[in-house]
Amino acid sequence: MCGRFGYTIIKLKDGTEKWIRLIQGTRVFDIQKVEDSFRRSPNFEFYPSSFAPVIHNDVYDHENVLHSMQWGIQPEWSPKPIFNTRVERLFSTPFWSGAAKTHRCIVPASFFNEWKSEKGTKIKYKISPASGESFCFAGIYGMIPNSESKTYWFSILTQEGNSLMKEIHNSGGNQGRQPVHITEDSWDRWLNPKENQETKILEMIETYPNEFLKVEPETSEPMLF
Repeated sequence: MCGRFGYTIIKLKDGTEKWIRLIQGTRVFDIQKVEDSFRRSPNFEFYPSSFAPVIHNDVYDHENVLHSMQWGIQPEWSPKPIFNTRVERLFSTPFWSGAAKTHRCIVPASFFNEWKSEKGTKIKYKISPASGESFCFAGIYGMIPNSESKTYWFSILTQEGNSLMKEIHNSGGNQGRQPVHITEDSWDRWLNPKENQETKILEMIETYPNEFLKVEPETSEPMLF
């Protein structure tokens, strides 16, 4: 998965944007606040190190809340910031394992972008659910150490891509990857910190076929390397 995702429109009445229902009835459900959270980013697009709206379970009130978090973290042992986390390595270190067991989140998005390498050029693609609904990316989060204010980071989980994603995401160090999408029947379990057994957590991580995705070239002119 490349380092960009975004939001296109917030639908308020017909329930199509299912992720909104995750926070209905909680103390943060305020339509204007939700819209404002997305409007803070130019063109509704989010990049590594930018702040994006994330849904997680509040450790004190045990409610699902909407919180602005920074995309990415640079652990002491890493030479550079990390924005995405491979599912295959989720329980490989105490750093990832701790977050995966008790600090899971959902990152709502309408689309993400990838650039396909073709004959010395890169073509930008916009990838969204074919159903017209939203992605609910699986994420993990934590508090940024030594921050002056209570600031959180999040990382989006990735998995081996389907054949369509492998065709598009055909270059780079993380080629052939796709973000993990959490289906509606797993929302509550994914956000529940009491669901902390590795096998149970991995059960909620499913893959999806080519037909789940709508893929469109987003630019008319290719970008040179």
